[in-house]
Amino acid sequence: MAGITIPPEILATMPARFGIRSPQLGGPTANNTQFWALLAQRGVVADSPTSAGRDPLADLRGVWPVHGPVTSTFGPRSLLPGEQFHTGIDIGVPEGTPVRATASGVVRFVGNTDGYGLRVEIDHGNGVTTLYAHLSEASVVPGQRVERGQTIGKSGNTGASTGPHLHYEIRQNGRPIDPWLSLQASGPAGSGGQSVLSLPFGNLIVATAQRYGLDAALLAAMVKVESGFDPRAVSSAGAKGLMQLMDGTAAALGVRDPFDPAQNLDGGARYFRDLLQRFGGDVRLALAAYNAGPNAVREAGGIPPYPETQRYVEAVMATWQMLSRGS
Repeated sequence: MAGITIPPEILATMPARFGIRSPQLGGPTANNTQFWALLAQRGVVADSPTSAGRDPLADLRGVWPVHGPVTSTFGPRSLLPGEQFHTGIDIGVPEGTPVRATASGVVRFVGNTDGYGLRVEIDHGNGVTTLYAHLSEASVVPGQRVERGQTIGKSGNTGASTGPHLHYEIRQNGRPIDPWLSLQASGPAGSGGQSVLSLPFGNLIVATAQRYGLDAALLAAMVKVESGFDPRAVSSAGAKGLMQLMDGTAAALGVRDPFDPAQNLDGGARYFRDLLQRFGGDVRLALAAYNAGPNAVREAGGIPPYPETQRYVEAVMATWQMLSRGS
């Protein structure tokens, strides 16, 4: 069935026969791939020919809807009344944090329900959906096409929630699966063969990244550029340790010994996590703020025109990409 090519003049007449009404399939511009994708989406066929043999969860791997600590994991947990099963994970972020789609797809549902509060559901095809709950507002509508990384709403505290956070679910064929497996897929090993675990302080980097909901390869890239993995490094400006913390910043973060790898990495990761939240999950702006300070980024309306900061951002991004690819 996957090898069949439908002539456009025939394809244009077929949506109605299959009960599909879509502006994506119209007249002479009708597309064979679009047709099969829509049939799969409606459950008329098992899958589209272009996706046969491909892992349906691949696009979700390593992509976080928000950056923050995981405050509640997937699986059984004690709730009132009695023991219940938590079908997703909770990520602690301030109310109003931009929430981003973790893969491209079509918005299937936007609305309020008692437990979830305001939620958005996205259909990614091949039976895979994601759900984003307890939102304060939604910026998409049902039927809308969204791209990976696109803002779909803002985090909140609606529904059965005890504090501001995002509840995030992944479902495959209606069955909830642990999002942590996808979120951490690009952490220790990236998408290639080189593992973050093989780097100096790799275990510590991975554990710290997990603690604060960061991509481990990104955190490793920062350490590489900041200090070259030297826990005793001191810059000409006085920044110290793996994450090159200034004394004032270290004190504010509760880092008593900036030369202690665990303390330094914890403080730097926590600070970077906060910057990501402050700048709406924009990694480049958060990196610029880590280097030049958040005030400089706000005043510049973007990455400040400092050669050092611009070089720093590009170096971390390039190293992150390399580690993520495992090359």
